[in-house]
Amino acid sequence: MKIITLLLLFMSPFYTFALKSEDHLSSTEEGYFVFDSEKKLLPLLHQQDLNIDHINEKGFEIYGPHGLGTFLHDLGANFEDLTPHTKRWQSLIAEYPTPKEVQERVESLVKMNPDILELEIIGKSHQGQDLYVVKVSDNVSFDEAEPEFKYIANMHGDEIVGRELMVLFLEDLVKRYREKDPKVLTAINHTEIFIMPTMNPDGSGNHRRGNGHHRDLNRNFPDFTTRDNVNTPQGREPETQAVMNWQATRNFSLSANFHGGSKVVNYPWDTTAEQAPLTGLIKELSSHYAATVPGMFDNQYFPGGIVNGYSWYHIDGGMQDWSYYFHNDLQVTVELSNSKWPSYDRIPQYYEDNSQALLDYLLKVHQGAGFFLADKNESGLVTLISDNEDKYGPYDFKNGEFHKILPIGNYTINVETKSGDQKTFKRVVTDSLPQ
Repeated sequence: MKIITLLLLFMSPFYTFALKSEDHLSSTEEGYFVFDSEKKLLPLLHQQDLNIDHINEKGFEIYGPHGLGTFLHDLGANFEDLTPHTKRWQSLIAEYPTPKEVQERVESLVKMNPDILELEIIGKSHQGQDLYVVKVSDNVSFDEAEPEFKYIANMHGDEIVGRELMVLFLEDLVKRYREKDPKVLTAINHTEIFIMPTMNPDGSGNHRRGNGHHRDLNRNFPDFTTRDNVNTPQGREPETQAVMNWQATRNFSLSANFHGGSKVVNYPWDTTAEQAPLTGLIKELSSHYAATVPGMFDNQYFPGGIVNGYSWYHIDGGMQDWSYYFHNDLQVTVELSNSKWPSYDRIPQYYEDNSQALLDYLLKVHQGAGFFLADKNESGLVTLISDNEDKYGPYDFKNGEFHKILPIGNYTINVETKSGDQKTFKRVVTDSLPQ
């Protein structure tokens, strides 16, 4: 009888408040944790275009527009507010630097190390703050014939650990490069590395999940399984547009973005139960990150510290699926901490726990194959065939270059340029690092 009552409530016009005119806009004006260990409410809530997040053994997070709390109360749900206002919470917030202070710290680091660091402003946030990326390379002012890699953090403003770890990672890379650390020398001398410490400075500055428009940026990208399946930035949040326009100019082949609320590596797809291409390799790379992080590889809820996104919880408009589907940039989502906003004095320990994984995962960009043409304006299609006759592609390439993460083996790369030329390359993919 209770389930029938709930269904009738959901069918009532009054309970369609969460529906929006555009699928890629997701409100985060209110957020709650719903205690629902048996997951009885999940199927019903999924019908209401509400953001479900971080499902665990106790329940799940849910986000939506004003009125969500009243909605949950009327359903008889047991829930608590995810926006605490206690004095302890306020003291935790006060320990962290502001977005402006973080940017100044990064700018100072770049200014002191112009030979290997370069800062680029790729756009403005909803509230007019800089959206900046740091390039790390031994020839930082030139576009070299090297694989391209990126890290993006803090797209959810209330998941702060990633932002702090990216700043520490930048500082650590510089320090170890000056000390001639072999792994760091390899990374910087043979890779074009891009790090975006905060995709959502408005959210972190206001200590909330959404951006300055109360939108969830990780539900704001094109999604190949929905009506919003055209890879265009038009009509999206400014932060999303900035990342989309920037990525369109690059040739990333491996990346990760950072969140908080659990400790696990989430791999594609998030939006469908179908397996993503090269899922076996994606799981290997995810495990490679999780393997050295305490509390992640030995996570009892997520064996081995990895989970398929869709099997955990379904989302549409996520960045990792967009990056992999539309740009062939294999991206995973790393949940760094069970607490989204831990005490600031715990940040050094989080960095120590993740520092090896951050560098080792980055270096995995070299487990791939590709080519670099003399004509940087050349574009076209690429097909790869392994010695086992596994076929990958066709993939688009642009800017005269292409690089794809692949399983270990021998490959034939067939290239057809838009100018009509056909080229063939033989490549061997290993897990050894460039010398």
